[in-house]
Formats: sequence, structure tokens, C-alpha cells
Amino acid sequence: MNISETFKTTCSYCGVGCGVLIQKHSEKELKVEGDPTHPANKGLLCSKGMNLNYSLLNRSDRLFHPTIRKDRNSPPIKTDWETALQKVAQEFKRIIQEHGPDSVGFYVSGQLLTEEYYVVNKIAKGFIGTNNIDTNSRLCMSSAVVGYKM
Repeated sequence: MNISETFKTTCSYCGVGCGVLIQKHSEKELKVEGDPTHPANKGLLCSKGMNLNYSLLNRSDRLFHPTIRKDRNSPPIKTDWETALQKVAQEFKRIIQEHGPDSVGFYVSGQLLTEEYYVVNKIAKGFIGTNNIDTNSRLCMSSAVVGYKM
């Protein structure tokens, strides 16, 4: 089996940030292993990380372009990024004007960099005026921490 490309990346499941090597053999065949040089996991992966290739290959539920609906019951229609972002901005503005800043919240990834957390917090707290922000790192890792302690 010939490896056409190898990519160093970070596992996307939790907030630990394990290093992963993804070996691309073909469009339909990937192999995932832990990066032995990465300080967070030194080549080891949990069961989720070891099966990352299945998530990467299953594209049945992925969007490859922005879509928009006329209303909740309409089918999604392909659109361009500018139109999609304008619609999102309009809806956020309408909801906040109608129900106040605490009517919206942010649930962000555990994989963000410190600078990205800073920007999202500034948008939520400083610009919109809500404290409704949490991260996957708290929810995802809380059960793992209890398991590790046991």
C-alpha cells in the first residue's frame, strides 16, 4: 500500500490537542496514527482518535458549500458565502433586538487557539453583550477527568 501524502494535524475530538498523522493512500483510504513527536500524546491515541479516519471518510453529513432556507420548512438551497454571512448577521441582529443579548449564546470547540478564544469572547461579551459562552473542552473532558481520577 503506497502512501501518497502524510499530514500532521491535531485530533478534533476533545480539548487535549493530540498530534495525529494522517496518511492518505487514496481518496477512499486513510490511515490515522498518533504522532510520536507530539508532546501532548507522544504517539498514543484514545479510541476516538484511533477511529478518526472513519469520520474523515464519511462525508454523508458534511456541507461543502453554504446553504440557506427561505423558512424553516423549505429545503436548503446552495448560495454564496457573502449571502449566507449577511443572512446570519441579519438574524443575529433581529433576535438580539427583539429578545436582548442573552437570547444568543456560543458553544465553541475545544480545539481553538488562545487567540481564537479571545476573539470569540470579545464578540460575545464585548460586542453582543452576553456571557452565554462555553466550550466543548469543559463538557467533553469533564467525564474523561472523572474517569482518569478513578
